[in-house]
Amino acid sequence: MRSRRPKGTSLIETLVIIVIGGIIATLAIKLLHQSQLNARQAQDWLDLQRGVTRLETQLRRDLRDAADVELPDEQTLVIQLSDASVSYVSKDGLVERTRTNQQSDQSPREGYRLPKSRVVVSHDDPGQVRMLIEANQGMPSSEEYVIEQTIGRRP
Repeated sequence: MRSRRPKGTSLIETLVIIVIGGIIATLAIKLLHQSQLNARQAQDWLDLQRGVTRLETQLRRDLRDAADVELPDEQTLVIQLSDASVSYVSKDGLVERTRTNQQSDQSPREGYRLPKSRVVVSHDDPGQVRMLIEANQGMPSSEEYVIEQTIGRRP
């Protein structure tokens, strides 16, 4: 007589397949989550680089044209130009530039995104402004960017 093999799977076989499937799904979810974190960190780094570059270019231009500068606090820089006033205010990963013209009521604004950064402005040397940008504030991998510019056009 031939023995018949029962059709289907046993409970043990089904449970083993479910456990293995769960382990594979957990590993896949962890891998996707890590790649999403890496993508977000890469985007923040690119935003920081772009923001620092744009901020440096505009700040240098404004300081070269400056007649006088004021620092109400270490987060704010006010630059007096011949026909306008420009202020840079740092708050929560954003440096906001506002230009106020003397003849107009309009005040155009632009922002420079500097994620997870702290900005400190100083005017210790009489003819020079220094802006320190500490990226990844408080983390072991923090970087510092320094922008130093002479006020006005010097011969």
